[in-house]
Amino acid sequence: MRALSNIVKRNLSVYIKDKENVFYTCLSMLIIILLMLVFLGDMNIDIVKDALRHMDKLMQETVLPSESLLPGTRNPALDDTNAKTLVLSLIIAGITIVNGISASIGMLSMMSWDEETGKLAGYYVAPISRFILVSGYVISAIFLSIIFSVGTVIISEVILVLTGGTIMSPTLAIKVLGIIVLNSFSTTAFLFFITSLARTRSAYNGITTLVNTLSGFITGMYVPIGIMPGIVRNALAFIPMAQGSAWIRKEFTWDALNTTFAGLPKEAITEYCEITGMNLKLGDTVFTPWMQCILLLVSGVLFMLLSSLMMSKKKVRDR
Repeated sequence: MRALSNIVKRNLSVYIKDKENVFYTCLSMLIIILLMLVFLGDMNIDIVKDALRHMDKLMQETVLPSESLLPGTRNPALDDTNAKTLVLSLIIAGITIVNGISASIGMLSMMSWDEETGKLAGYYVAPISRFILVSGYVISAIFLSIIFSVGTVIISEVILVLTGGTIMSPTLAIKVLGIIVLNSFSTTAFLFFITSLARTRSAYNGITTLVNTLSGFITGMYVPIGIMPGIVRNALAFIPMAQGSAWIRKEFTWDALNTTFAGLPKEAITEYCEITGMNLKLGDTVFTPWMQCILLLVSGVLFMLLSSLMMSKKKVRDR
């Protein structure tokens, strides 16, 4: 445990000392928050309001039994406020995952730097297991990912309150924190496995650029997962960061969903969740929170073991 603690402390201290890296990571986080809230916010709010008006017309043409409707009373006068709260909550949840990914892969750059400068060879000859070595890099990245994810939630909640929204409840805050920790573990282990393939700084930078570019699409931030081809949706169901994004967005928006679609058919929430990717499906099976929890845990452990095996192979190859 002492070796693990020393590796984690060393990685965090080296990262923090690089003031330029920390600055640009924070700046990137703030830019993403502002861009998503300002530009994508209005567009998605209009989409929700149009959907509500369309449902109102259908309700006038068809009489449905009360048991087929969501609890509450339909109030079109509150559409602007409700749609805004729903969309901003959805965006905040997505940004939280994306910023966590960016912070995690930024910290994992330590390994490529150590690889290129030859410092990693010192770990290879040290009396520590490859699993401890992998854990040191992964835990460092998990810490940073959690810090940036929680920071994103706090900043976004302040913006949401200032724009007329409501702050999350303590119960929801605890759930969100738990999902952030679990998702950071699974995603970081997955990213470590991918980035461990890089032998040079330039190769790592190429992988980083690819991950940062694709993360917005994988998490459904840029393009709704529900409108993607079926084969793509099925593939995303096996990617940890996609499952983490779907889970946290569902928790973030559940109260807003029920408020926005109050008095409308229950299928309204189901369809909205499928379009936005909050309900990830494999065939006809919708992933439940428990299934997502198990998938994130198992994938995290699996990729850490695979990374340990890969590091062991590197030792044999490099010596």
